[in-house]
Amino acid sequence: MSWYYAKGGQRVGPLTLEEFVAAAQSRALLPTDQIWTEGMPCWLPADTVADLFSNESPHPLLRPLIEPPKEPDAVARMIMPVGRSGWAIAAGYLGLISVLFFPAPLALVIGIVAVRDIKKHPNRHGMGRAIFGIVMGGLGTAILALGLLGLLFAPNR
Repeated sequence: MSWYYAKGGQRVGPLTLEEFVAAAQSRALLPTDQIWTEGMPCWLPADTVADLFSNESPHPLLRPLIEPPKEPDAVARMIMPVGRSGWAIAAGYLGLISVLFFPAPLALVIGIVAVRDIKKHPNRHGMGRAIFGIVMGGLGTAILALGLLGLLFAPNR
């Protein structure tokens, strides 16, 4: 991982972690100087790195500058489509309206696509909605097919 800092309008780097820490300890890098490394959204003041300017340890432990996103709790995931596959959301809603029979085949197909999408991207959620779309779409498609067969083979009046 390479580190950079800006001093007097000039960019310094790339630096290794050891060089970066040494620059801070020698005061070549000041707490008010701007720093950047891969994964940071923008340049930040150097004092955002915990223990960088501490004299207690020759090799300070650098905490992540950007905390990884927290996983939303289960209730939030049920209410909001956070981290959910778009295919699963579509399958769930199509499953709801599949009682009208006409969107049922679409709910079935989209549900299957959603399951494949979730298996391909394990960080996505929504398997319940996808299964619901498959079940309701399958039932609606079966009823629709029986109705169409009934119309085709109904005796003429």
